[in-house]
Amino acid sequence: MSLTTGERSVEAEDLAVGLPPGVERRPDPALLAHGVPGLAPRFAGLAAAPDGSLFLSSNGEGTVLRLAPNP
Repeated sequence: MSLTTGERSVEAEDLAVGLPPGVERRPDPALLAHGVPGLAPRFAGLAAAPDGSLFLSSNGEGTVLRLAPNP
């Protein structure tokens, strides 16, 4: 979305984020077990880099996609 004009456009769609077909998600691990820190909860996020790239993570399965602008 352009911050100056408000114009919207789709730059990427149908991205391969999430678990592959046929793979089932494991149960969420405990954050603390017997007083010892466990694994962080799953997350999804979007971040912008100074060069205009976007970093997309989804479903907490570990993949981070970098979407770079065309030169």
